[in-house]
Amino acid sequence: MSSLLDLFDRRGAAFLAGGFVLTLIVLLVALDLGTAATSLVLLTLVGVRTSTAFQSLATSRKLAEHPAGRAWRFLGACWLLAAVSGSLALAIWVFRGALPPVPSISDLFLLAAYCSALWALAVYSPFLQEGFGRLRAWLDVAILFLAVLGLSWLALVQPVLGAGISPSIPVFWAMLWPTLDLCLLTLLLRLMLLAKAGVERQSLLLLALAAAAALAWHLVASFSVLTGDPSPTGRIAVFSLAAALLALWSALEAGKLEGTTAGFGRPRTRSANAEAFLPIAFTYLVVGYTGVDVWLQGSVDELGLGISIALMLMLFARQGVVAGQSEMRQYAALVDGAGDFAFICQPGGRISFSNPSFAAALRRSPARMSGLQLQDMLGAEPDPGPMLEQGANDGWEGEVTFLRLDGSTFPARLSLRPVLLERRRRPVLAASAVDLTLMKEREGLLRSALGDVAAARTELEGLNRDLEAKVDARTQELKRTVEDLDRLNQELLELDQLKTEFVTLVSHELRAPLTNIRTGVELLLPKEAGMPAETRDSLELILEETERLGTFVEAILDLSALEAGRFPLSIEPLHLRHEALVAADRFRAVDPHGRIHVLLDPALPPILADQRALASVLHHLFDNAVKYAPEGEILLAAEVKPGRVVASVSDHGPGIRESEREKIFDRFHRLDSSDDQVVYGHGLGLHLVRRLLQAMGGEIRAEPSEASGGARLVFWLPLAEEEGQGVVGRGELEAANDG
Repeated sequence: MSSLLDLFDRRGAAFLAGGFVLTLIVLLVALDLGTAATSLVLLTLVGVRTSTAFQSLATSRKLAEHPAGRAWRFLGACWLLAAVSGSLALAIWVFRGALPPVPSISDLFLLAAYCSALWALAVYSPFLQEGFGRLRAWLDVAILFLAVLGLSWLALVQPVLGAGISPSIPVFWAMLWPTLDLCLLTLLLRLMLLAKAGVERQSLLLLALAAAAALAWHLVASFSVLTGDPSPTGRIAVFSLAAALLALWSALEAGKLEGTTAGFGRPRTRSANAEAFLPIAFTYLVVGYTGVDVWLQGSVDELGLGISIALMLMLFARQGVVAGQSEMRQYAALVDGAGDFAFICQPGGRISFSNPSFAAALRRSPARMSGLQLQDMLGAEPDPGPMLEQGANDGWEGEVTFLRLDGSTFPARLSLRPVLLERRRRPVLAASAVDLTLMKEREGLLRSALGDVAAARTELEGLNRDLEAKVDARTQELKRTVEDLDRLNQELLELDQLKTEFVTLVSHELRAPLTNIRTGVELLLPKEAGMPAETRDSLELILEETERLGTFVEAILDLSALEAGRFPLSIEPLHLRHEALVAADRFRAVDPHGRIHVLLDPALPPILADQRALASVLHHLFDNAVKYAPEGEILLAAEVKPGRVVASVSDHGPGIRESEREKIFDRFHRLDSSDDQVVYGHGLGLHLVRRLLQAMGGEIRAEPSEASGGARLVFWLPLAEEEGQGVVGRGELEAANDG
């Protein structure tokens, strides 16, 4: 049997094509309605019905996991019974030369085939349905079936019986087949509205065409039976062949459906909404037809009235079921969508309902959860009897271990609560559970982290103690170092004071001898006219060196006075141009070529400065330029800026490197400090210049000369209009130096 079904499953298309070809041959032969032609038609009908039966059974096996799989088994049984009915009719025709009388045993098998087909369409469901959904579907089927019977009675049977064409029994059997065909068509219409567009709706449409072909056959056959004219019986049997072939085609198409359908229900479409009004429309049609019939006939048909009342009651019941279904679907959606586990447990521990989360956690199919025992789902738990007993009385809550299908386990928090139901002595248990796997893992991680923190804290405390000891030791060491540095600083200050006093003392002691030497040499040079040239050169050299040494002594004394705060400044308005010309004139002896040019505007506003300090500043700037720039012009220029006059001394010498532009103002710093230096100096001139300018509220900096390429020393002093004048004492000088 299994191999035969496999053959039909693989070769169904070939059987279908062969059936169409055979039907064509039968139609050609049936033009001569002889005995042989009728036999051939009946034989073909039996063969096609048998093929359809086997193809339907093969389709049902392929759709074993689909909700429509059971319906196709009943359809297969329907066509087997129809084939048996056709075989009996063929046997009677062969042995008697006439079709069997009505009713016959062939009609009984055909009635059984119709009952199987009606049951198949009643249980056919395009999707899984919950309890309320199945109840509503059965009410819809019952209403449609009863409505078609009522319409058939009112529109077909009653008029024929009233006309007296034939006795009631032949009329009943003649009208039975069209009525059953109408029932099939109505149920197929309902299923097509519910089915998903595509293969499923196409297979149902083919079944509907098969039912329509059967309806045409039975209408013509019933008319011929009632009128006593059997002549068209052979030709109209072709409609039966078409119905069987269309059913075979439908079975082939249904085999293309997916093997399973998950979940309950399906989103409502327009066609599904139309299906919801189908039972209401048929009920109103029967009730309306009954009312019109009463109005036209003037009498009440008791059977039609009873059917109308039954339909109204069933419709009311259906609407109540629809309301309950809507309410239950909302609760079901709430439970199904919950992430926690939920299930209903019977007092004995049998699971009767569970949500998808629970089935997924146990790695089981949702459809196979019902009927399982709670003790089969628990891991190493003791007998759940006391737990169920306590849950049925007062409720129970605690931690359990659930067992998955693959043998693994996971911890969960289980809660059992009793639910009292009517007509039940013992309550069922509503259970909810929460998976504790992630919580346990995080708890373990937290404990491990706390252990690590405790260990780190202990280690940190030890390190802290070591660090405190090291800090104490280092602090004591630093304290001693600070004390040593403070002592050294005091010693250095004392040495510096001694150095300053020594330098001052030496400078004072050198001033008088140097003055005497210079005076004596100056007196000797003019008196000795006949002095040898070598002696005169030696005396001039002594005079020159004595003047240079005197200048150096004066610089040291001025610098010492500045640092000691004993250099008095008399700040007054001075004309920079006048002071610059005086300073330049003093260099006529050492600058016979007149390279120093004072480029100052006579209208230059006066500045605030000390005359002696300003003369020293100009002297040292000119002296620095003359010594380090032996060739080229030396220019003194100035311009007025807001609140000050900015002057500059530029030369054409080698210039000053960028790294040396700040260092040249340091004390005793020279650009060339080697022993064989060409220009002799002590590195005090520019340092003294900066200190004097700062004491008068000015400043100096070194810049490269863009015009000459040499050095450019820029200094500035405040304008006389913005400052007062007076003598600056020791305290004011210290404040100026600090600034």
